Amino acid sequence: MLSADQFVTSKALDESGWLEARREGLSATTMAKAMTPAGYRDVMLAWGDTTPIPVNDYMRFGLENEPWLSFWAKEQFGTMPNDWLIRHESNDVALATPDGLSLDHTAILEIKTTGKDWAKPPAQYIRQVQWQIYVTGAAYCYFVWLLREEYEGRLVPAWLEPKYMVIERDDNLITDMVYTAEELWTDIRGTYGTF
Repeated sequence: MLSADQFVTSKALDESGWLEARREGLSATTMAKAMTPAGYRDVMLAWGDTTPIPVNDYMRFGLENEPWLSFWAKEQFGTMPNDWLIRHESNDVALATPDGLSLDHTAILEIKTTGKDWAKPPAQYIRQVQWQIYVTGAAYCYFVWLLREEYEGRLVPAWLEPKYMVIERDDNLITDMVYTAEELWTDIRGTYGTF
């Protein structure tokens, strides 16, 4: 069960503070990318650039649909929508913002929108979920995805309801990710200084 002091900051209440707090450690998005040699290099190169990523049409579609998808998941699984940055109970650089949490914190939720349906989520998203599971101490994740399509020049949902699958905790992958995170944080601090 997460303790109150593990909830660092809310994106909805203070987005700039949320972004700043994410730079005090390694988020699930960062760790998902850093698990390949090319991704590791990309994370290192991009770390010094704090320019916000401009919101494109695909990102906007995801942002616009995430609220109703969160409530759909709440109805289906009992996960509560979440926008809090969470810190691991003992590893201060391990951070994550799962899209939802069950009340007993045994399950998390991750929502994606996609232009291509999946038989199973891409490897990068599996890694992202495993880092979130590690940070929160959860046992599994409800992974929800919604297909989008273009209609009359606009992106719209291609389905009435999303698809989902349950992703179980993978302690072997988590161990590899924790090891990589230690290396990555050492390299970031060596290159960009302390925070």
